[in-house]
Amino acid sequence: MSVRLIAHVFVTVDDEVLIIQRSAIKRGKDNVYPRFWDIPGGSVEEGELPRDAAIRECAEEIGLVLNEPNLTIIHEDSQFDHDKQTVFTRLVYHYHLTEKPAVIRLDPEEHTDFFWLKKEEVQTKKLVPYLERILEKRKP
Repeated sequence: MSVRLIAHVFVTVDDEVLIIQRSAIKRGKDNVYPRFWDIPGGSVEEGELPRDAAIRECAEEIGLVLNEPNLTIIHEDSQFDHDKQTVFTRLVYHYHLTEKPAVIRLDPEEHTDFFWLKKEEVQTKKLVPYLERILEKRKP
């Protein structure tokens, strides 16, 4: 059995969260949750701290460089994948911006679009399951 750690960033401005649409094909292979909306994140590399991975993934996937002290952890979940004999643990950090970035630079190998999601628009987007749970917990 192996263990994989995944780190994500829940980026907000006011009451909106930045979501990015997963590509159908990722680096030549079928993507997991193709065309679903997600938040920036990915695998923690060997010797890397989860917080550092979240910051790196945010820079790689949307071109946003984060200030580490402003990251706070808001979610953790784990699942066992029987086929891969792997435990996947996800950590999600929150990062609040005072204004929307002038530019969001997507990695076209991974994501095809971005959207600033308001609470009342949640039902209009096909979200990855863990993100639905986070948004549900954050409702007033």
